[in-house]
Amino acid sequence: FTSSGGVYEGADGETVDESSPTLDPIANPRQGRMVHAEREVVGLGGCALRLAGLYTLERGAHNYWLEKCSDTGIQGREDGIVNLLHYDDAASAALAAVRVGPGVNSKETYLISDGNPTTRGGICRSAVKNTRYADFEIPTFLGKPDGLKGKVYDGTKSNDALMWGPTYPSFDQFMTSTSS
Repeated sequence: FTSSGGVYEGADGETVDESSPTLDPIANPRQGRMVHAEREVVGLGGCALRLAGLYTLERGAHNYWLEKCSDTGIQGREDGIVNLLHYDDAASAALAAVRVGPGVNSKETYLISDGNPTTRGGICRSAVKNTRYADFEIPTFLGKPDGLKGKVYDGTKSNDALMWGPTYPSFDQFMTSTSS
């Protein structure tokens, strides 16, 4: 079952891993639905992959922010932490879970990211390195300095258990390697 790392508590720069507490499902109904679904799947012997924010060259926060937010700005702090994962890496992590089989992954929850958290500003600065976004202006960030920063994902346990690692070790590396 694919889920989201957004279900974890921790929003002010804390590091979270597979054993970290999740948000209260009643106080956070959107994340609560994910947590309840995960529990059903894991309770029946399946596994859950909590994925970081997904992207490709033309899909993801960077695309929306650069193409749609130049006039309106971006909600959130420029230094707000964002954990990312390329769609291909998400697929390869799911395949890795299948390959290791139920002897390893039955009733487990994994945290999957590229292991290199960035910031909202970092996402935009990395994206404009790519020729696809080179002519875009980086939007204004509207978050207040006292707003929550986000959390850092540590998926080391998951990577080891699934014998998996990302093809794209960072969003910046992806953006610079795919620029033509």
